[in-house]
Amino acid sequence: MIESMKKFSLLIYHAEYANILDKLRSLGVLHVEMGESELSTENSAKLTKINHLKGLMQEMDSRRSEDEVEPIITDGDELIKLIEDNNHEDNRLTQEIFSLEKEKESISPWGNFNPESIEGIKNAGYQIQFLICDEKNWDEQWRDVADIELVNQENGEMFMLAISKGDKLSHANLDEVKLEQPLSYFEKLIQDKKDELAKVEKQLDDLSLYANKVLKQSISQLQTEIDYSKVYGSGEKVVDDKLVVLSGWVPTKGHEDFEKELETEAVVYTMDAPTPEDSMPIKLKNSKFARLFESIGELYTLPNHKELDLTPFFAPFYMLFFGFCLGDAGYGLLIVLGTLFGLTKAKPKVKPLLWLGFFLGVSTTIMGILGGTFFGVMFGLDADGQPLQHVAWLHNYQQWVLNTDNLMILSLVLGYIQVIFGMILKSVNLARVYGFKYSISQIGWTIIVAIAIPAYGLGMQEMIDAGLANQIAIAAAVIGGIPALLYNSPGKNILLNFGTGLWDTYGMASGLLGDVLSYIRLFALGLSSAILGSVFNSLAMDLSPDTIILRQLVMVLILAFGHSLNIFMALLGSFVHPLRLTFVEFYKNAGFEGGGHKYEPFSSK
Repeated sequence: MIESMKKFSLLIYHAEYANILDKLRSLGVLHVEMGESELSTENSAKLTKINHLKGLMQEMDSRRSEDEVEPIITDGDELIKLIEDNNHEDNRLTQEIFSLEKEKESISPWGNFNPESIEGIKNAGYQIQFLICDEKNWDEQWRDVADIELVNQENGEMFMLAISKGDKLSHANLDEVKLEQPLSYFEKLIQDKKDELAKVEKQLDDLSLYANKVLKQSISQLQTEIDYSKVYGSGEKVVDDKLVVLSGWVPTKGHEDFEKELETEAVVYTMDAPTPEDSMPIKLKNSKFARLFESIGELYTLPNHKELDLTPFFAPFYMLFFGFCLGDAGYGLLIVLGTLFGLTKAKPKVKPLLWLGFFLGVSTTIMGILGGTFFGVMFGLDADGQPLQHVAWLHNYQQWVLNTDNLMILSLVLGYIQVIFGMILKSVNLARVYGFKYSISQIGWTIIVAIAIPAYGLGMQEMIDAGLANQIAIAAAVIGGIPALLYNSPGKNILLNFGTGLWDTYGMASGLLGDVLSYIRLFALGLSSAILGSVFNSLAMDLSPDTIILRQLVMVLILAFGHSLNIFMALLGSFVHPLRLTFVEFYKNAGFEGGGHKYEPFSSK
């Protein structure tokens, strides 16, 4: 449900404005109404810095290999500078090592030599050349010009040292290389740079043990300053800028304490209930179970203050649909055990997500039991899909397992129920917001869809007496059809209502069929998950060699890989498709509009 709010309008003397804002921030309950304004240059710079700090936090997180420790450097700016200086040094050394490695690679064919010996030979009047040529271009006559020593030969190239007394050896097929330092020089230089890099990396790793605590504080401080600046600029100056008008929202529960605090300050205020035209912030207030699904609803949008919060109404359906799509008791047990283990280790802010996973795992386990699958194995069936007669309890259990036909029908029935439930909620919401008479037409359609159509269908299938079914269907169609066709726009001409009703009839007929058929995806996803699990089981049996131990090892590897892949794909589908059914089919039939903005009180971060 949506928690009710009270709107406060404060009239503040300009000289006391800053003090009053400090007071409001310390109270931390007023959601200030902010007009649309351009982001100031100062706030834009602070947002840029926040994004930069978040990037540093991600980098520090990736480095941290141990638990966080108490900060050694508590000043945020000092720590940021230290991290950035080390990052700059890290990049510089990494680049230098890369360049040196390239140089080392280029001279590696020449190996090591003594630069002093080379210089001594040059001083004696000899010419020394380091030459490269292709093997196919070698000319033996070159030895007549200079003494040539083959140093190395690789990849079709010859690396030579030529010493001559007179002119240098020169030829179009010879490439001369200038070498000043031997291979050992670069090896030592690279090692020295790597040692320096290791020290920098060690310092960054040490900083990562506490950096995020300090960086979070810096981000909170910057965000607090931005919020204060926005709130400060939201006040409307009146009476020659002598007074400031500030408007905002406070939850009804606790507004009396807020009033008492205002009474102690030099503030004149008014308090009003929200009107349909107001843009009241949304604060959801649900049970512990429904609260777990609020994050799912927020993926789409928050409700506006004029309508119902659908979170507690779609939560059981979403949980059931997730289990339907995944539909394997083994996978469900894995999720249940994994989330229970995670709850013993996780931080408080992560636990709601783990509890959500736990309930989704329970649903998957139940649906897996109903469908009779455990890691792709069908309970009570042999390799040919026939019931195991000699295992009594499994044979008896198999009689209660839902086959594919039953699962398909169940998915459509669940969809039909959720659509009807959405239509009922739409009727309730119309009566709440606009008055009962505006919900009468919707109630008529609900009677037709919830009573007339099912009664006619049950009669057609001879599940109940056909004559009785037809009577019920006709009665419900008449009772629901009169307001649906003739009272869909209260206060307007009956002919206009009738025309609108005919158009609504077309939309209802085409839309209802498409909406209900959409739920068949629950059956399709659950079936595909079971089939893929069974396929990987068969592959593990068929592809494993007959050798003892090796056979078990190969089976385990195939099963682990196959079922891990299947779980990942099935989890993705099980999350997305119930989401689609909720946001499209259910929200549409419930008349959900959304567009609400979250209640975010002005407070210190």
